[in-house]
Amino acid sequence: MTPLPCQTVLVTGAAGFLGRHLLNTIANSPNAPDRIIALDSRLRPPTEIITPISCDLTDSNTTAEIIRETRPDGIIHLAGVAVADPLTCFNVNTRAAANLLDAASQLANPPRVIIIGTAAQYGITSGDNIIVDENFPLNPLTPYALSKTMQEQWALHYARTGRVPLCCVRIFNIIGPGQSPNLVPAAFLQQLADVLAGRAEEICVGNTTTKRDFTDVRDVTEALWKLLTTDNDTNEQVFNLASGKAVKIADLLDTCLTFADREIPVRHDPARLKAADVPVIIGNNEKLRNTIDWTATIDWQQSLRDMWQEIRPSE
Repeated sequence: MTPLPCQTVLVTGAAGFLGRHLLNTIANSPNAPDRIIALDSRLRPPTEIITPISCDLTDSNTTAEIIRETRPDGIIHLAGVAVADPLTCFNVNTRAAANLLDAASQLANPPRVIIIGTAAQYGITSGDNIIVDENFPLNPLTPYALSKTMQEQWALHYARTGRVPLCCVRIFNIIGPGQSPNLVPAAFLQQLADVLAGRAEEICVGNTTTKRDFTDVRDVTEALWKLLTTDNDTNEQVFNLASGKAVKIADLLDTCLTFADREIPVRHDPARLKAADVPVIIGNNEKLRNTIDWTATIDWQQSLRDMWQEIRPSE
C-alpha cells in the first residue's frame, strides 16, 4: 500500500497528550508532509516543519480564515473537552467541528479529514466480555459522549453530501508516556511516585473490577497517520481504534505496584467511584486492521514501564 502524499497537514488539539505524540509520528514518518499546522491555544515552539497557530475553533470566522490561509491537504481533528457541563461540551466538541468542516468544505479542493470520537459513545454495555464493532448501537450517557456522537453525525452528513471527504474514529482507552494523571493508569503511577518520594502514604483507588481496552498512544498515532494517507477508500466510514483486548483495572494496579521495592498501602476511596461506570468494553478493530494493515504492537505492560520511567522519583 503506497501512502497518499500530504503536503500540508493540520492537527487540532496539537498540544494535548495525543496531539504531541501525533506531531512526532507525522514529523518522523518516511512520508512526512512539507508542513504541519499545529492548531492549539497552547503554542509550541516552531520547528522546521511544524507551524503552531492559535485558533478558537468555536469562532467560525477565525476558523474559516485559518483554513483559507493554510489550505491543508489533510486534517486530523483531535481538539475537544471531556467535562460535565453540557453547553461546554456542545460548543467545544460539536460546534467547533462544524465550524472546521464548513471551512474545509469552502476550499476548491477540500482536504481529507479524520474526526476523533470515543468509545464512550457506546455507553454502558452488559456482560463479561462485550466486543463491540462499529455497528453496535450507540448509547451516549454523558455530555461528553453525547457531544461526540453529535459531532460524528454532523461530520458524516458532510461526507454523505460530498462536501468533505472524511472518516470518523472512535478511540478506546489510550495509555502511554505523557498521559494526564487525571486518567487511571497515570493516576496510579503518580500516586506511587508520591508515596516513594514521601509526599503521600497510600494509593487511593476507585472501582478496580472494571475492564478496559487500552492502546498505547504511539500505536494510536501510527494508525491515525496511516488512515489519513491510505489509498483505500475511507470516505463516510467509521472505525474503532482499539487493541481488541481487555485489561482488568486491578491487574493494571498490581503491575504498577511491582515498580516499588516495598509494600504500598492501597485504599478504596468512594469519592473516586463513578456514577455510571462501564463494567467491560472491548473494541473490535478488524475493520481498521483490514483497511490500513495496522495492529497494536506495544502491550499495556510496556506502556506502564515507559510511563514509570518518566515520573519515577530520582534515587
